[in-house]
Amino acid sequence: MFMTSLRKFALPAFCMATISANAQTPPVFTNHVDYDTWKAQFINPETTPAHPVDTVAADNSRGGTATCDCWVTPNASYTTIDNNTQWNASGFGNGDDGSYGPVNLPFGFYLYGQTYNVAYININGNVSFGTYIGTYSSSAFPTTGPSMVAPFWADVDLRGGSVGQNVVQYKVTPTALYVNWTNVGYYSMHQDKLNSFQVIITDGTDPIVPNGANVSFCYGTMQWTTGDASSGTNGFGGTPANVGANKGDGVNYIQFGRFDHPGTDYNGPFGAASGIGWLTGKYFTFGTSQSTGNVPPVITGQSVCDSLTVCTDQLTQLSVDFLSPEPTQTTTPTSSAPTLSNYTVVSDTVGLNANIVTQFTPTVADTGYHDVYFYGTDDGTPVMTSTLHIVIHVLLSPQLVSDSLLVCDNATPFNMLSVLGGNAPPGGTWTAPDGSAHDSLFLPGEDMNGGYTYSVGTGTSCAATGVATITNVAHAVAGNDTALAYCSWDYPDPLFLHLNGGAQTGGAWYRPDGSTFNGTLDPGTDTTGVYQYVITGSIPCPNDTAFLTISIPQAVHAGMDSSIVLCRDAAPFSMRSRLGGTPDATGTWTDVNGNVVPDLFDPATGTIGVYTYTVPAVLPCPDQHAVLTVNLDVLPQAGLDSSLVICANGGNTPLFPLLGGTPDAGGHWLTPQDSILPNGMLDPSTEISGKYLYVSIGPGTCAHLSDTATIAVQINPLPPIAFTADPDSGCNPLQVTFVNTTDPTFVGGPCVWNFGDGTDTVHACGSTTHNYANAGWYHVKLRVTTPQGCTDQLIVPGAVLVDPAPVASFTWTPNPGTAGNSTVVLTATDPHAVRFLWAFHDGSFQTTQQATYTYPDKLAGTYPVCLSVHDRYGCADTLCDTIPILVDNLWVPDAFTPDGNGVNDKFLPIMTDMAPEDYHLWIFDRWGEVVFETTNPDQGWDGQIKGGKPIAGVYVWKLNFRPEATSDKLTRFGSVTLQR
Repeated sequence: MFMTSLRKFALPAFCMATISANAQTPPVFTNHVDYDTWKAQFINPETTPAHPVDTVAADNSRGGTATCDCWVTPNASYTTIDNNTQWNASGFGNGDDGSYGPVNLPFGFYLYGQTYNVAYININGNVSFGTYIGTYSSSAFPTTGPSMVAPFWADVDLRGGSVGQNVVQYKVTPTALYVNWTNVGYYSMHQDKLNSFQVIITDGTDPIVPNGANVSFCYGTMQWTTGDASSGTNGFGGTPANVGANKGDGVNYIQFGRFDHPGTDYNGPFGAASGIGWLTGKYFTFGTSQSTGNVPPVITGQSVCDSLTVCTDQLTQLSVDFLSPEPTQTTTPTSSAPTLSNYTVVSDTVGLNANIVTQFTPTVADTGYHDVYFYGTDDGTPVMTSTLHIVIHVLLSPQLVSDSLLVCDNATPFNMLSVLGGNAPPGGTWTAPDGSAHDSLFLPGEDMNGGYTYSVGTGTSCAATGVATITNVAHAVAGNDTALAYCSWDYPDPLFLHLNGGAQTGGAWYRPDGSTFNGTLDPGTDTTGVYQYVITGSIPCPNDTAFLTISIPQAVHAGMDSSIVLCRDAAPFSMRSRLGGTPDATGTWTDVNGNVVPDLFDPATGTIGVYTYTVPAVLPCPDQHAVLTVNLDVLPQAGLDSSLVICANGGNTPLFPLLGGTPDAGGHWLTPQDSILPNGMLDPSTEISGKYLYVSIGPGTCAHLSDTATIAVQINPLPPIAFTADPDSGCNPLQVTFVNTTDPTFVGGPCVWNFGDGTDTVHACGSTTHNYANAGWYHVKLRVTTPQGCTDQLIVPGAVLVDPAPVASFTWTPNPGTAGNSTVVLTATDPHAVRFLWAFHDGSFQTTQQATYTYPDKLAGTYPVCLSVHDRYGCADTLCDTIPILVDNLWVPDAFTPDGNGVNDKFLPIMTDMAPEDYHLWIFDRWGEVVFETTNPDQGWDGQIKGGKPIAGVYVWKLNFRPEATSDKLTRFGSVTLQR
């Protein structure tokens, strides 16, 4: 642990930053929303932190590693500052960068030559004097500006968080001010890492800060250093946090270090920034009342206490750090304990951060109080020494000897101290084997087995423990005494099953005469009397015995259960005679309803069911019962006669449901020819009219009886349907006459036609006509109903064929004809046409489906042609069209004489069948220069060149043009001679 302070010394340039950091000095705000908006502009985009995050669990109950419990846990005497309304010393409440105060101090706090009676508690980890501080990015000390003590000056943000987070509490006493920051997060509203720290300032006499110091810093778990607006990322980097105190004059201060990353490394107060984990559990005490030019060393470490209790024979080690306030000084640590035996210095380190470690093992002769002194002496001017005085109280160590005990689990409770040896004193604490607290009284059978630990002096150096290992031994349990009664005819019975009270197995059984047996009672051979069951107890438990009082009287006999099945025509009989065995004659019969009935049963009138024969028993044996189950097979029932009228197409029809009454199922059916009708299913399409018999045979014992019922069946025939269609084929539209040729004796109900083309049905029993508008092959259906109501139908697939009317369509090739290719092949395309007639422009004819004609090809022209077609039904159609013949006609003169005599004065190509819009003519001289150009087919060249007179010679022409019948442009070249 290292810490330092500096007073009246110049600092390196990087330490001279002041509180008034211009980047975070805000304008004047009237509400925290505008303030938050202003502050948010300083946040840098987040990146992954460069150091791992400390994962030390937050535990502020004892102040970390300091053995003197520096952390004072706030209680009801503390005031909790409301994060929403009370951080308003600056004029408006703000849970980020706000201040609380002024807080009036009933004592004077001396800070480097000035006494203060008013303080401000600032959110950002410091207490200031004279004015509040809202600066969120810390500066290295010393600074000019407000005076402060800063246990952790950084950008704390108290907004948000869950229960137990972002809590700031304080307490004022006549001599001290306590302030705790508990589980606080960082800007902006982050709680993924939390810090806990405390500051106490006093008047210099309050023992809460020992050894004459007046300031204490104490740290719980510390996990972050920097807020987002201080260039931090995920709680680290950017502007480091600062720990120390500052007068505000730029001269007087103390600084313990700067922190900007995770880890436990410490680089001193003026070196590179340190890891925040180093602060976790630290405890600093120091004074700010120095008035000399040299500040004495600061005392810190694990043993900064004013008293300590230890036990004899216990090795005790003390460690104290002295931190030099001035960075150029060296501190030498020493220690003395005049009255303690074997007190030795283990190690001492001289330097800017001095350390001394001592140890001793008290003996019985050291029992009592002793003074121990630690000195830290610097080499400043003047030389200054800080002294730590510790009072050591040596107590005699208790002697506890562990032991063990077996106890019967039904024994009386006892004090467990009786188990331990040595000098076990009362007043200690007991811990059960499962770790729970326990009193000194052991309850056998209730408390668990195992080691019970007795501890005395817990929390002191004189702690001692002993273990009383206690084992419950299960007591012998033979069960509860009981009385049992058996009948002489009962089966052998294991007596153990009748023992109550958790009887244990493995005991010994004894008969009334004292002889042993296996514990199974046989009522037929064993006697009445008292039987014993004995369980041998395990040390220290005694034996246990259960007594069973058993009586065995004689039983009565009601016979054995039986059952009979009879036909209703059987003779009356005695029911007792039908029971098994030899039943006593003293019993009575009851039916299923409990009514008493006689022994004589008449099957003709009796009720089937279960009859019970009961013989009263001699107590304690129970009454005996035997059961006779009587079943009577019923007489066969074929049901009542019936009749059926059905059409031949009526479908398979079951006859059984037509029977009247309640016929038996499972009989058999006979046709009028006495053949078997399987399953009684009538198929009217194959069976005949007549009487069908149903024969039922009696069940079981009534199999010698039968019964018959009759169903008279009338099967009506279906109509033999026939019809004609005339004509049955043709081209559309086609009118067809349909005639119903069904035998008239079968026509008595409606006759319905369906012509198959989706039109409505037609009712007609004679003839009817129908027009088919569209070509197709049509299925025709006729449904006829007989006078008896039997309906059948006839479907004739493809009864009518309607072909499409012929169409005189044709194609030809080539199209168009051209010079040298003017023989045209014409083809009729209608597949239904069977006769063809071609008529050409010259009056000739051809009668094949494909005709060939050669047209003139000297001059372009169009020629008419007509096609007439007939199908197989005589339906006809005619189409006329024109056949184009295209001939490329171009004449270009090879000389002309532009002499003005009106004969051959211009050069002009002559052509036919040309598209004028694609005409373009050029004339070139022998040097390739254009001397004439035109897109007008009627404009020729008169021989003039640029307005001058014609010059005799040979000229080259180029012509672009497109024949009217094509889409392709053509190019021609040639020469022409101009003559004079």
